[in-house]
Amino acid sequence: MFASEERCDHNSLLDSAIQLFWKKGYADTSLSDLEKATGVNKSGLYSEFKDKDDIFYESLKRYHESNPLYELLKADSLGWKNIENYFKAKINCKGQKACFMAFTMREYSIIPKRVKDLMEKNSAEVFELFLENIKAAGGKNPEVKAKHLLTYATGSCLKANAERPEVLIEEMMSFIDMLK
Repeated sequence: MFASEERCDHNSLLDSAIQLFWKKGYADTSLSDLEKATGVNKSGLYSEFKDKDDIFYESLKRYHESNPLYELLKADSLGWKNIENYFKAKINCKGQKACFMAFTMREYSIIPKRVKDLMEKNSAEVFELFLENIKAAGGKNPEVKAKHLLTYATGSCLKANAERPEVLIEEMMSFIDMLK
């Protein structure tokens, strides 16, 4: 059933699929690519998942549920420092540049609906975390600032593929300073 004789660990399989989808994107990842990346043959993958869409959804769901970046926004002392730490950590998340969710946004028109729903849920949760931190810091227009941060977070993730990390961090901190 599996390419190796070892029992397939579902989370390890998803972690390998995450790295592949993150690198190649949804459209450019084939079932053959998934077999190579996970070490699980086609019949083994189909025993765990319905199809490629299901593997992609479950991968994104696992990423969402295990993303350490969200914990940075929940740190005890709410405020702008949490937001700064979140943006700095996004530069290198789980061994990749930027954020898998944001990177997936570029394929929004072709991804399955339940993946879109999960991405919208993720965006809403990050927005709420931004909002809580901004409100804790005080100031005007926290909702507007949280929306700007969410948009900027997505854009900076896409830009991370073309920019040196230190330059991007400087740009991100400047943007946050403008919002304060």
